[in-house]
Amino acid sequence: MASQLKAEGAEEAARARSSQVTSEDAERKIVEEARKAGYEAYQFDPNATPEQKAAQARAVGIQRVLLIRTWTNRIGVQHLPPGFHHDRKPGGIAVATDIDDGTPDQYVLPSPSKVGALPVPKSMEAKQEDEALPEEENARWVERTGWAPRFGNGGLPEAQKNESLLDQQTWIESNLDDNYFGDWYHNAAIIAFSCLSSWFIAVVGGGLGWIFIVMAFCATYYRTSIRRVRRNFRDDVNREVAKNRLETDVESLEWVNSFLVRFWPIFQPILADTVINSVDQVLSTSTPAFLDSLRLKTFTLGSKPPRLEHVKTYTKEADDIVLMDWKFSFTPNDTADMTARQIRNKVNPKVVLEVRIGKALVSKGLDVIVQDMAFSGLMRVKVKLQIPFPHIDRVEICFLEKPTIDYVCKPLGGDTFGFDINFIPGLESFIMDQIHANIGPIFYAPNVFPIEVAKMLAGSPVDQAIGVLAVTIHGARGLRNPDKFSGTPDPYAVVSLNSRDALAKTKTIKENANPKWGETKYIIITSLKDSLTLQIYDFNEYRKDRELGTATFALEHVEADPDHENLQLEVMANGKPRGVVQADVRFFPVLEGRKLEDGKMEPPPESNSGIARFTVEQAKDLDGTKSLIGQLSPYGVLLLNGKEVHITKKLKRTNNPIWDNGSKEILITDRKSARLGLVIKDDRDIATDPIIGTYQIKLDDMLDMMEGGQEWYSLAGAKTGRAKMTLQWKPVALKGVTGTGGYVTPIGVMRLHFQNARNLRNLETVGRSDPYVRVLVSGVERAKTVTFQNNLNPDWDEVLYVPVHSTREKLVLEVMDEETVGKDRSLGETELAAADYIRGDDNDEYLVNEERKPQSHSLKMHAKGSSKGTLNFTASFYPCINVADPEEEETGKKAEKDGRKEGDGGNQKEADDKDDKEDASESSVDEELAKRLSEGEKEQEETTEKSKPVKLHLTPEELLSYGMTTPFFKSPQEK
Repeated sequence: MASQLKAEGAEEAARARSSQVTSEDAERKIVEEARKAGYEAYQFDPNATPEQKAAQARAVGIQRVLLIRTWTNRIGVQHLPPGFHHDRKPGGIAVATDIDDGTPDQYVLPSPSKVGALPVPKSMEAKQEDEALPEEENARWVERTGWAPRFGNGGLPEAQKNESLLDQQTWIESNLDDNYFGDWYHNAAIIAFSCLSSWFIAVVGGGLGWIFIVMAFCATYYRTSIRRVRRNFRDDVNREVAKNRLETDVESLEWVNSFLVRFWPIFQPILADTVINSVDQVLSTSTPAFLDSLRLKTFTLGSKPPRLEHVKTYTKEADDIVLMDWKFSFTPNDTADMTARQIRNKVNPKVVLEVRIGKALVSKGLDVIVQDMAFSGLMRVKVKLQIPFPHIDRVEICFLEKPTIDYVCKPLGGDTFGFDINFIPGLESFIMDQIHANIGPIFYAPNVFPIEVAKMLAGSPVDQAIGVLAVTIHGARGLRNPDKFSGTPDPYAVVSLNSRDALAKTKTIKENANPKWGETKYIIITSLKDSLTLQIYDFNEYRKDRELGTATFALEHVEADPDHENLQLEVMANGKPRGVVQADVRFFPVLEGRKLEDGKMEPPPESNSGIARFTVEQAKDLDGTKSLIGQLSPYGVLLLNGKEVHITKKLKRTNNPIWDNGSKEILITDRKSARLGLVIKDDRDIATDPIIGTYQIKLDDMLDMMEGGQEWYSLAGAKTGRAKMTLQWKPVALKGVTGTGGYVTPIGVMRLHFQNARNLRNLETVGRSDPYVRVLVSGVERAKTVTFQNNLNPDWDEVLYVPVHSTREKLVLEVMDEETVGKDRSLGETELAAADYIRGDDNDEYLVNEERKPQSHSLKMHAKGSSKGTLNFTASFYPCINVADPEEEETGKKAEKDGRKEGDGGNQKEADDKDDKEDASESSVDEELAKRLSEGEKEQEETTEKSKPVKLHLTPEELLSYGMTTPFFKSPQEK
């Protein structure tokens, strides 16, 4: 019966005479589907009066009552979201933006504050000079990576200066001449001496003590003799190697090895910790269902660094090829070339993987240990050069022969009872064969492993936004369904790039071949090589939505012209037209600073709209008391104005998570009011995920924190815990887009009196240019003069006022040639720095600058090349009156009021719960923290206000007295 309902639909199945589906079954199915979609659906008594049905509907808050008949009621079903019943089709994901959709905040967070921002920590150098690592921190480094970053092998520098390989000499070796030990007959004599001594002691009745004395003497002599044999053997080998070096031109790399010996104690712990953090992320998200967690518990490569034995360079290759053979070895268990102190402080390589079986409290961790690794081989390195930066195209590496690999693996038993599986006959060779079989096709010659250096360093990463695309979908005309028997379509449009994942989706218009959507969707663009695709679908409640066709627009068109209005994009399906989509496409690139004459880039211009890249990288010391086992499974939720915009991966069993997918690029239309938030939760399989900690801050405040290097923030609502959050801002001038009416308060206005221009360029074939002057700020036109027709020496004598928002802004004065057909053409431009006219006093107030000194600037095409024509003007600056903003004051009063309420609530609760102090202290943690945050924010605001000038409070009548058509700035009489 269920399959019949899915195949024919609820109503169709009930209408069929041969069907066993009753009207009650169909009604129950329809209501069930509605509730699955998250909408309210109700069943009424068919015999009830309309008044009774209306009263029942009003009781549950329904504004519009639909009376239903027996089983044909479809309340709620007609409002199902498009594509709900078929999960195979990915749903449309609109770009995150701060445009208010009328819905309330999803989380109750503390008021936005920057009090929780932690100060910038001391540098490593200052920290080493002032204090050593805490004992707990040092123990953590030792457990995970072998040792904390340090200089040398951990001994005293004075003692290291005087130590050498002679420290390993025995008493016999230091007092007996070399001629009396080391040869074969000396070793034979000591064996004979030990046998005879043992026989003599037995004859005279000596005890075991005398036997041990003889054994100690013989062992010491034998060790001394073996050391001499090794030393002689090493000398012989070095002598032979020196001979071969002359024949093969192999170069020694002792200077590199000497550097590695000193650099390894610093670098190895950092490298090992990075490996642990990276591998833990992969293991946490890839843990099989039958295991509780997988965790890399320990990873260290040992205290002895890798060694580069020699390198051979081939000089007869092509000019753009560098070919070398590198002989290297990693043998941390060879102590022949180590001093006595280095042997005592030696740390062996070790990798411990913890496999936890069970769940939560009923679980046990088993350690899989791999230690004493050794590796050596001959590697060929081929470098391909290129002329453009970074001058290296790619690097190819391969092994010329199978490398030598050695290790000890203990899958069970740990360090104490662990058994090396290589002792099992045949298993070691099988494992080695598997290793060579897997890495051979990748690394063994003639196969090479390429590293594309040029692509890795080619500009900005691919996930970095270059602009915002505003797609306004007005509607469609003449949509036709490929199936003639499907009737009139219920169309909706899906916005994507190259027909990949859906980025946005319009509403569904019921039974209309000429729908009118009138919706604007915003898409963050990372490349203009893609194509914008508008896929039109026919919505259906029970079957898969049918694609009616696709309209395509190449984004490369917006490079030449960013505005494309009233586009008529043809909808194509199987090479046949299926209608036309009416749309507007506008591209708003990221604003960037200009390149100065000295080659430096100036800061990006100020803008109230743009793209914010909000990132949570990691968290530390999360409150483990909120978990029964003391370890959390945390994940982060990024918020914009209280609404979710991104959720990170869920990591298992760690109170110090590091997320590799914690970034989200969001569109900001009103930077002044945007709020960024973070909620960290603990993943629970069945129960509701509890909140571990939260934080909320204004976007502008976070940008200020980033400039000061502050990236760590203390979490609210938790005893311990801090999170590292970063923010990157890319200004974008969203001009003429609905819903982007953000306002940046200017600091004043520039008064520009354009007097005239002389000897302008003539771009006309017949006649003369029609010049006018326009003022650009951040690439956006802010004002322009009237146009003089057919004149190369215009006398405008016109005054323009242009608001400025920062001393870093630069005004571009461009003379344009007005065209009747086509775009206006530039006749030349000049640049004016606002900082040259803006001055401040001791009270941080901007001063009036009205020198109005006549200026004559030469006009250059795009500020380059030879000049042609001059522009004569004067410039002055008038600061804005410091008027109080009612919205800011209202927000401040509300935050202060909330802080007082929280503080009073905490005090009242403490007074009421004196009999139970423990419960009172636990329940008031959040309130006390909120109180401290609000008090700290209040103190910070008060401190800041003391250094700022007093704001004027004007009534509406006084505000009108300044005039609505004049700029709101200080006049010369108010200086």
